[in-house]
Amino acid sequence: DFKDLSYTIEETDIWGVVGSGYNDWGNAGPDAPFTPDFSQEGVYYIKSVTLIDGQIKFRTNNDWTVNYGDKTLDGILDTENENNIPVTAGVYDIELDFSIADSPKYTMTKK
Repeated sequence: DFKDLSYTIEETDIWGVVGSGYNDWGNAGPDAPFTPDFSQEGVYYIKSVTLIDGQIKFRTNNDWTVNYGDKTLDGILDTENENNIPVTAGVYDIELDFSIADSPKYTMTKK
């Protein structure tokens, strides 16, 4: 508030990429962080993340409490722990879309 020079801080989750295709499931460093798309509620993106051959998932706060994979590899995320997303080596743009809460999805574009 510019009138009384006050502000409010709200806690938020940081989404990231984890997996054998990025950081050895968190053992080799932090997850690749997503950036919120402030023009679209619930949408996050990463530009130009380098992945290697392996598998990935998306999770919050470098922690396993909330994590998503894709059982059918159809771009629709699910929370069953055993479902990973296979990736091949390359540089990717990735978007997470939680704008429809009961149908979260993702897209990955290889550059």
